[in-house]
Amino acid sequence: MKKDIKLVFEDSRIIETNRGITVREILKIIDDDKVIALRVNGSAVPADYEIMEDSFVNYITTVDRIGQKIYTKGLEYIYIKAVREVFGSKAVVNIKHSLDKSLYTEITGKREINANHIPLIKKAMKEIVDKDMPFKHISVSRSDAYDYVTSLNEPEKALNYLYMTNDSVTMYELDDDYNYFYYLMPPSTGYLKRFDLTYVEPNGIVLSYPIKNIIPKYNPSPKVLEAFKDYEKELAGLGVRYAGEVNKMIVEGKINDFIQANEILYDKNLEEVAIKVAKNKSIRAIFISGPSSSGKTTSSKKLALYLRSRGIEPFVISTDDYFVEREDSPRKADGSYEFEIVEALDIKLFNSQLKSLLSGKEVVLPTYNFLTGKKEYKRKPTTLKPNEVLVVEGLHAINERLSSTIPASEKLKIYISPFTPVRLDRHNHISTTDLRLLRRMVRDYKHRGYSAEETLRNWAGMRESEEKYVYPYQREADYIINTSLAYEIGVLRTYAVPLLFSVEKNSPYYEEAIRILNFLKGFLSIPSEAIPNVSVLREFIGGSYFE
Repeated sequence: MKKDIKLVFEDSRIIETNRGITVREILKIIDDDKVIALRVNGSAVPADYEIMEDSFVNYITTVDRIGQKIYTKGLEYIYIKAVREVFGSKAVVNIKHSLDKSLYTEITGKREINANHIPLIKKAMKEIVDKDMPFKHISVSRSDAYDYVTSLNEPEKALNYLYMTNDSVTMYELDDDYNYFYYLMPPSTGYLKRFDLTYVEPNGIVLSYPIKNIIPKYNPSPKVLEAFKDYEKELAGLGVRYAGEVNKMIVEGKINDFIQANEILYDKNLEEVAIKVAKNKSIRAIFISGPSSSGKTTSSKKLALYLRSRGIEPFVISTDDYFVEREDSPRKADGSYEFEIVEALDIKLFNSQLKSLLSGKEVVLPTYNFLTGKKEYKRKPTTLKPNEVLVVEGLHAINERLSSTIPASEKLKIYISPFTPVRLDRHNHISTTDLRLLRRMVRDYKHRGYSAEETLRNWAGMRESEEKYVYPYQREADYIINTSLAYEIGVLRTYAVPLLFSVEKNSPYYEEAIRILNFLKGFLSIPSEAIPNVSVLREFIGGSYFE
């Protein structure tokens, strides 16, 4: 019998088959556990997608960023189902946020869980995996979706559907259970054999997934978890946990007050640091660090104002002025310069000048010329006055190698990052990484003229550097400051959506753009007029007092 269509794969493999074959059926023919989805004629498609014409096909593997996202979403669904099977339908699973290359979750609606429950949940998950049940991609009307989640007592999902503009909702079905996830699912549960669970007291479970085929061992970050929980409690006091509740404030005309309340919560963190420094006279230097687009510049400058209000004069230094000469810069494997690692800085000079300043000696500080790739010494000689405290801001500022000559009692290390507890719903969190990416994308376009594709291209390499050289040092911080603003995605959405739509279908970053657009649909736009000019968000959207 003659086959209807021809499929040409990226590795030159050719399959002749019948029109209407599904991606799920093709994946069974390929029979490779690492291939979790397919890109057909440039678009990642669900497993139920029927191919009706000759097509070019790319593999999406579990090593790819998009493939990893697909794997993780499927694993979340299995985890939710397993918890319900172990504890009953009244158990509520909350996928809270990313934590140390894993997902932090909490289970409520039943008696307190403990470490003894972990083997039971693992067993239930493995049974679901062994059954190799398909994730079915379905489309239902918005009213039917609203009625369904209302019957399950999931009011935040009902609120999302209330403010949706679409007439239909894309959902997934797993063994007669229906749920919404804003991105693609794997073909079936059988693809999700690798995972781990770790108990975190109280009622917390960390769900770990493979990253580049390795499941990382969960390394607790108590201060980071505490930062998430503290902000979550503060927002709960304002009546907000989910995107729909922020949207409700917009619709009801209450968003401006909510914006100002958020700004107060953020400023309170900086004021607490200033009070501590004012009380502890032994602190001579404050080091502020965090990953890209955390708001380091605004945070350090606002902290300087709070210090002045306490009679302390800040002396601000940026580690960006201490890059080694361009010809001495470390290089990547491809020969390009590596600016993200601590060795890109003149560590010896930095330590020497810090020690001299704190000893009362006169120092000529450098200014790095990024055009020539050299340090310039054009500033006037300076000394540290008795009422001055050093404020050092930079990507690696809290790395001990940059301040090894300073006694621990004389320095305060601050790690900042936007830890957002606001979620689409109980099963769909917004990662800190995605929030930083949105900030970076908007800033790159506004201040540097970069397209969304250029930002996405640079993001992957920068993330690798952060994993190696920034995140490991957050545990050394004395303070964790959350720079997230619960309303900010609604503001960033206004700027980011047109940029993301500019990513063309043939781009290798097209699926990433679509994934981000999908979760942005859950947020109504917020105009920027009410954002104070001293807000950390202004660092990214423009109009900052500190520019």
